[in-house]
Amino acid sequence: MDWAATLEAQPFAQALRASRWTYPVVNAGHILGLALLIGAVVPMDVRLLRGDLRAIRMLRVYAIGGLCLALACGSLLFAAQASDYVANSWFRWKIALLVAALVNAALHLHPLALSRPRQCAAAILSLCLWIAVLLCGRMIAYS
Repeated sequence: MDWAATLEAQPFAQALRASRWTYPVVNAGHILGLALLIGAVVPMDVRLLRGDLRAIRMLRVYAIGGLCLALACGSLLFAAQASDYVANSWFRWKIALLVAALVNAALHLHPLALSRPRQCAAAILSLCLWIAVLLCGRMIAYS
């Protein structure tokens, strides 16, 4: 994985690894992004399951903000140890599930236009995918 080693050798990745404070702050930013994302997705999906679409627009703003923060900070964390992450099967599963969750979200941007069964299916799939992303992400540290 020459590209992973090249990424790790970049000055910003080396600085991130070498700093006593930067890596933990970026890691905390990743966790905050996940908290905002999941903290908005779960109530959004539960409301969708109930047929209550009133607060979805507001919750979507928090979900998108959390996603952007998690992706930005996660990318920096990845760069610091790209070779290790690429070799980790839990990380590869996390990324695959993340892509699936994002595709599910993109396919269901307008829940009012969906039939009731499709709304429920989208919400259940969303809940399952995001929980799986979290679990795989957590397992990275234990492998």
